Amino acid sequence: MIKSGLVDRGSLKIVIYLIVIICSITVCFLGIKINAKQKHQRKIEYAEATIKNETGKIKQLNEQVRNLYQDQQEEFLIQPLEDSLIIEIERSVIALKSKAEDFGLKKKEFSVDTSETAQNKDKLILKLKDVKVKKKIQNQVTDLLVQEPADWKVNADAVVMNEHATDEKVLKIRNKISGHTSVWHDAIIAFLNEIDAQIKQYSESKQSIDAMIDGEKLTSNANAENFILTFNQVALIKNEGLRKSLVDKLDFIDKQLENPANIAVPTDGDGGTLPPPSE
Repeated sequence: MIKSGLVDRGSLKIVIYLIVIICSITVCFLGIKINAKQKHQRKIEYAEATIKNETGKIKQLNEQVRNLYQDQQEEFLIQPLEDSLIIEIERSVIALKSKAEDFGLKKKEFSVDTSETAQNKDKLILKLKDVKVKKKIQNQVTDLLVQEPADWKVNADAVVMNEHATDEKVLKIRNKISGHTSVWHDAIIAFLNEIDAQIKQYSESKQSIDAMIDGEKLTSNANAENFILTFNQVALIKNEGLRKSLVDKLDFIDKQLENPANIAVPTDGDGGTLPPPSE
């Protein structure tokens, strides 16, 4: 009987210990769960407060984007406009938090509607994208010019193409802005048209000159009439360097024309000399 009583007491102690352990674990688990829930709630409250504050930041950034333009019409960018300024504003826009997902939360967990803030951020992103596109296009046009235009609203006739300008490069820019209509778009088209005209003017003059030269001699195309016509065309070329390169060739032609022996005589297919044209 004594042994039986001792066994029962031992078993009772074990049961009590187990109950105490289970209760302790339960309390700890509940504490952790409650703490996690409170922490999550604080995260939600912080997210909602942050998004509310972002509304003010969006207004400030909108103003900064507007200041990248010359006027309220938001057509022409300010001059000069550094790429670093655009990048700085873009980083601030990207850093904006406007929805639950930005905090790793679900939309249904929010007690307030943040859709308007998210929409305003998206609009701001589009406006900044438009600025970047315009700046990129202007940079590409400038790459075809001797000097960047002081103001993209001015008459395009004032610009001068450089030696890197080609029909292919102009067409590539045209394709990028095709389908758009705006005052800025029309201004860019005017610049491209002027560059196109200068490219054509230079190319035609160069072809005319090359047609009169064959090595160290002149071809049958080299005559006073063609020389004067080409000389007048070259005089209209705005790029000084390109114009001088053609003028040097014209000087060579002019000197060669003084000696008829330097002019190649046209021949027939069998190598015979062709008769002079009839009067």
